[in-house]
Amino acid sequence: MSKPLKKWSQKLLLILLTASLIFASSIVNANASVSSDFKVFVMGPLEKVTDFNAFKNQLIALKNNGIYGITTDIWWGYVENAGENQFDWSYYKTYADTVRAAGLKWVPIMSTHACGGNVGDTVNIPIPSWVWTKDTQDNIQYKDEAGNWDNEAVSPWYSGLTQLYNEFYSSFASNFSSYKDIIAKIYISGGPSGELRYPSYNLSHGWTYPGRGSLQCYSKAAITSFQNAMKSKYGTISAVNNAWGTSLTDFSQISPPTDGDNFFTSGYKTTYGNDFLTWYQGVLTSELANIASVAHSCFDSVFNVPIGAKIAGVHWLYNSPTMPHAAEYCAGYYNYSTLLDQFKASNLAMTFTCLEMDDSNAYVSPYYSAPMTLVHYVANLANNKGIVHNGENALAISNNNQAYVNCANELTGYNFSGFTLLRLSNIVNSDGSVTSEMAPFIINIVTLTPNSTIPVTFTVNNATTNWGQNVYIVGSTSDLGNWNTTYARGPASCPNYPTWTITLNLFPGEQIQFKAVKIDSSGDVTWEGGSNHTYTVPTSGTGSVTFTWQN
Repeated sequence: MSKPLKKWSQKLLLILLTASLIFASSIVNANASVSSDFKVFVMGPLEKVTDFNAFKNQLIALKNNGIYGITTDIWWGYVENAGENQFDWSYYKTYADTVRAAGLKWVPIMSTHACGGNVGDTVNIPIPSWVWTKDTQDNIQYKDEAGNWDNEAVSPWYSGLTQLYNEFYSSFASNFSSYKDIIAKIYISGGPSGELRYPSYNLSHGWTYPGRGSLQCYSKAAITSFQNAMKSKYGTISAVNNAWGTSLTDFSQISPPTDGDNFFTSGYKTTYGNDFLTWYQGVLTSELANIASVAHSCFDSVFNVPIGAKIAGVHWLYNSPTMPHAAEYCAGYYNYSTLLDQFKASNLAMTFTCLEMDDSNAYVSPYYSAPMTLVHYVANLANNKGIVHNGENALAISNNNQAYVNCANELTGYNFSGFTLLRLSNIVNSDGSVTSEMAPFIINIVTLTPNSTIPVTFTVNNATTNWGQNVYIVGSTSDLGNWNTTYARGPASCPNYPTWTITLNLFPGEQIQFKAVKIDSSGDVTWEGGSNHTYTVPTSGTGSVTFTWQN
């Protein structure tokens, strides 16, 4: 082969390889599958529902589009606001009645955290004010490196925490025992945003993305806890000095890191760093064990459903060359394996976020963000430990089909048991009509649900094409793209030109109108002429429809 020809052959090979990688990242992995118990949920609105008739129509739209249930924050700040053990469940009973009337399942989230101050928060719902009178600020709130006090969640160092949660959980169980027919599972809040973590990246305290955030253990209660943990581990201050290379004279001199970023560039590598971060995460796992025990005690005999908790996808600074994993460490995530061990020991399902994101900024300053790598790592751990795990998108998805594809690939590739979309208003309008986001959500994610759809084979005869064109199906329902060719289903295969075939998973019993379209490599669309084709999907088995392209 001549050198010029060899050179161009290498370039062509590189182009084809690059194209194949791009194409592979933009389609759902059809050779993998979700867990056999996979279900799809949608998050309910953050704000209070004021028109329950309109809300019911929104929920019916979810039901009609194959969605299994809705998740709902049961805000402590609403229910027990008047005073300790003074509960008002009237709003949530009306809410539950509406969910039941729409034919959906319900996932209550026992939201013992505040709403407001985090990304995506549109309302302000503080923790009941009486809670903060139960003890001193030092014992009941978090304090960060800069001296900021945080009231997003009750500090795990408060000795009365489990008693407060027991009162809240017990009251819910007694008031909603008659709704166990619709309750699919119950989630408990382990910290800010309902996630098991420290409030390390609080916007109201000046945090901006992609900063590492702040450690949250500088109250006297937290410092004493760290000192006692080291005394328990080492026994004597001499043993501490031998391990850490220090010259301390008393355990009272032990403190959390005081050297700012230096700890995250080098200090974390030392024995002291390992001891501190192990203790810091251990406070979270102990809190999880305690509140999970209370939840099982209150809920298991009444509802007999899975109990779960959420871990945040803290994906930035993951690959930082100077402070790797610093944001995770501040949030309390030092060793995901031991963290998940507590989920297993406490018989909890786990939800993880940021499934919609990719690793395009994994080595880009200042982000060093690797959400996809992080999802894979945590999901593999969950699979290996036999922990039921579910996924969510971390941020609302808008006009980004690739984000839904990313979610679908994670769900099918890592044996997820469920997915929850953030949020109802993104896919259903206030009048019950669907938004443009419904189609890609249905096509990429909802149709993954086992045994929820009917395979229908479409055969298109005499669909002649030009070079670069392929045939797709688009139609009147969300699973056929709602007439939006961006979400047309295909491409069809063509084993016997010009006859094209494709099998699509559609919802049982739905009446569809549809057409075939031809789409070329530039995205130009040629519509089939004539009237719309019509078809009613069978309620069981399989379906087929054959038609001839209309010019």
